[in-house]
Amino acid sequence: MPAPDAAPVPDAPRLSRPLAVHLIPAMVDPAALAGGIVIMIDALRASVTIAHALAHGCPVVHPTATVDEARALADTLRAAGQHPLLGGERAGVLIDGFDLDNSPWRYTRDAIASRPLVFTTTNGTAALLHARHADLILVGSFVNLSAVCSAVASDRRPVHILCAGTRGEVSLDDCLPAGAIADQLVIAGRELATDDSARLCIEAFRHARQRVADPGTGILQAMCESRGGRNLIRLNLNDDIVQCSRRDTLNIIPVFNPADRTIRTLAEPATELAP
Repeated sequence: MPAPDAAPVPDAPRLSRPLAVHLIPAMVDPAALAGGIVIMIDALRASVTIAHALAHGCPVVHPTATVDEARALADTLRAAGQHPLLGGERAGVLIDGFDLDNSPWRYTRDAIASRPLVFTTTNGTAALLHARHADLILVGSFVNLSAVCSAVASDRRPVHILCAGTRGEVSLDDCLPAGAIADQLVIAGRELATDDSARLCIEAFRHARQRVADPGTGILQAMCESRGGRNLIRLNLNDDIVQCSRRDTLNIIPVFNPADRTIRTLAEPATELAP
């Protein structure tokens, strides 16, 4: 908190196409996202798993905040003649009675094609619901970075990159792709908000990319060292980190509609930006 006798904050300059990064959902009021575009990032692993499911034929993802809500929704869909799959995790592992966990590579065409997915995770689905007042809510990560950037690069609305974090705390694994996306969007002409969250993420991304000769190896090392990465390594899920750290493996943009709480693919996937 600032000093109680501090002078009022001067009016910030008006930005033509503003860009902000929020390191965890609690750092931004949901109402402040109204009128803007949100890119939600849960890099390890919900963002990637959602994209993989949609890319492999899942028609719709239904994110829920709780396990009980997921089970109830799945029952409702079955009663309506649908054949949903239950997917997600708690504490990083498969939920009892669920069909799939949160490992992206499990969401193959054979497993998921033509079936709706009811999905709940510890951090990512809650972050999506936090963004409910935004005009447009996209799901981003390294795997669809260029597609997401292309989709919003020329839009006049404010862009908010919303990091899911880990149990209410900042996670480097979300900050790294947030920095990569912010870096691209600044090159495309967006202006950073006055606080330094975006700048911190950009610097973290650039440092990770430059720490070894191969940028991809540097990103992977940093993802492994992050809080989310350390958690997955303890669960022997190292391959998930590798898959979630690869850039532009999917040209797909998941879009969350808070009105019916569904995630579907943006009608026209974007073309890739230059690296």
